[in-house]
Amino acid sequence: MTDTLDMFIEHKAKPTHPLRLLQKDSLMASIKPHVWTLTLFAAALQELASELPPRVTVRQLLTFAMIVEEVGMGRNSTIAHIREKAGSDKHGDELLGQSIGRSYQLFLKPTKKEPDALGWAYVEENEDDRREKFLRLTPEGEEVALKIAKLLKEKP
Repeated sequence: MTDTLDMFIEHKAKPTHPLRLLQKDSLMASIKPHVWTLTLFAAALQELASELPPRVTVRQLLTFAMIVEEVGMGRNSTIAHIREKAGSDKHGDELLGQSIGRSYQLFLKPTKKEPDALGWAYVEENEDDRREKFLRLTPEGEEVALKIAKLLKEKP
């Protein structure tokens, strides 16, 4: 019989090396009830990774997730709004500061400058104020968003 994580937490397994992380009062034990959530998170990231260019950053993924959230809520979201909503990191620097241009452009149509762009989003001018531009999802972007949402809702 193979030792399982439950057995280590219950101290029934015979560890071959110190397993301090798996003791009842360890962080690993407190993570255990959330394993399925973390599994779904990993599955969603794996799905995204299979569709994304290799050098995509976490901040670029955050930008896409925030575009999806805003569009899903029926809001007219701008680049400035997403930048503001993302807030700051633990050092007080903006999460999506000056890099927001590169972050959201990855999700627009491919161009000479951005040949690896994905075509999941587009920019639409506000009819009432041409200086303001709204971020929208293309059908491809909606498809990816739905795929990720379904993965995150799966039941064990």
